[in-house]
Amino acid sequence: MTATIQARDPNTLSNYSHFLTTHTVANLDIDFEKKILSGNVVLNLKCLNKTENPDIILLDTSWLDIEGVQVNGSPAEYDLQSRIEPYGSALSIKCGSGSDKEDVELDVHTPDMKSTFEFNLRSPLPVIASGLFTGTKDYRPGENGSAGTLLYTFRQDVPIPSYLFAVASGDIATASVGPRSVVATGAEELRACQWEVEADTERFIQTAEVRRLRRHGKPTVYVRNAHIHYWVFVILLDRQNVDMIAHELAHSWSGNLVTNASWEHFWLNEGWTMYIQRRLEAAIHGEQYRDFSAIIGWKALRDSIREFGEDHEFTKLIVDLKGKDPDDAFSTVPYEKGFTFLYYLEKQIGIKKWDKFIPHYFSTFARKSLDSYEFKSTLLSFFSKDSEVYPFLKNLDWDIWFYAPGFPPKPDFDTSLADSCYALASEWERWNAEAGTNFQPSSSDIAGWGSNQVVVFLEAVQEFEKPLGKKGVHLMGEQYGLLQSGNAELTSRYFAIGLKAKDEEVYGPTVELLGKVGRMKFVRPL
Repeated sequence: MTATIQARDPNTLSNYSHFLTTHTVANLDIDFEKKILSGNVVLNLKCLNKTENPDIILLDTSWLDIEGVQVNGSPAEYDLQSRIEPYGSALSIKCGSGSDKEDVELDVHTPDMKSTFEFNLRSPLPVIASGLFTGTKDYRPGENGSAGTLLYTFRQDVPIPSYLFAVASGDIATASVGPRSVVATGAEELRACQWEVEADTERFIQTAEVRRLRRHGKPTVYVRNAHIHYWVFVILLDRQNVDMIAHELAHSWSGNLVTNASWEHFWLNEGWTMYIQRRLEAAIHGEQYRDFSAIIGWKALRDSIREFGEDHEFTKLIVDLKGKDPDDAFSTVPYEKGFTFLYYLEKQIGIKKWDKFIPHYFSTFARKSLDSYEFKSTLLSFFSKDSEVYPFLKNLDWDIWFYAPGFPPKPDFDTSLADSCYALASEWERWNAEAGTNFQPSSSDIAGWGSNQVVVFLEAVQEFEKPLGKKGVHLMGEQYGLLQSGNAELTSRYFAIGLKAKDEEVYGPTVELLGKVGRMKFVRPL
């Protein structure tokens, strides 16, 4: 008898603790004219508790038009239940009892349930999906003057949760950006995007392998959902923010290979990803760059906590999402508070010992989902025989780190790369206050800076006690080329300063930016 697994996800209507999804096949036709995807999704489900003989399968759905359900190839009774916000509509399927495996033509949505995937996607235009491309076949001519279609097939052999199920089709072109990686984007943007990331992608992959992010002794790199379409707008022809490559590469381990069991433990995805990203940055750029990146992250954490309020539930590392929409809790808190916790553990344990735990953690939970309590127990178990580390971990106030709202203890970051940014911001603040300064802003102020240094400077300006006025906004944009910059990391922060000053000159460019970029980090502040 196989024991029922513990249901840990409060944000699902499914009874996934009774059935294990072992494989998923998506057979979908992409219809651009009707703007729909039609077809079926076949789930291979294994019953986990034959003693109770569950004869009902409950699946999550949202706004689906269901024409029928089959179990083991035969039509099955089903009921699409009333919608319950924000979770959607449960699909109840009568499957009979005592069966070891059921094939059900729909999907289940919880990060605690992972399966391998096959994609069979028919479209008149090129397709990419979250799996390895295995070819095209079965051309069908169009009817009544419409374009013909091809069947694009993909395979994902690493079990992934359904939220990583991603499909894109359209005027898509691809180009190599390394011996084992490609960029996919619109045809007109392809060469620019290729140039943007080709110098760094393979270097980040090799660095991740050298840093021993390995599974069973072998380097392992998995495909992340195609986030590269963000890069077209975020990094435009300057190669200044390509560290996004490090972040998405880090997700190959934290988030994809090892996944949070529910959104209440989202920091296990994003906190670990920020930590790995910054370790990769340190290996390539130097240790001080890691702390410089963390300084930017601390500002993002501070903004999120201020927006929620320091006592808000959503500022905790582990949040209570029972009866709540996980999207409402989404912020930089799990990213940066999670990073801060792991950074703290590294400093307290010592990096040499900590670096032995990292591959053990990812090997232990490879292809699985976990919660924060399993992370804690695994960490304690790993260091159980270490007479120095184990007492520290045993006496650590885990409840404070897991459940206390608001700010964690701020680390003593290396500010060497940020000091010049703060100094320039102080000059501007004195100039803005008309404090008798001889400061005359010019483009030479930021000569030789990377874009992240300009980011730190702009974020310091945002904190002025007396906001920068219109004159200053105009002068800053003119001298530092911010109004015409194609880098959204810079323009979004500059526009926020201009909006605070009610500078009409930035209104139009702000609207244009919001029409192109949908990322939370840019949209919310504006």
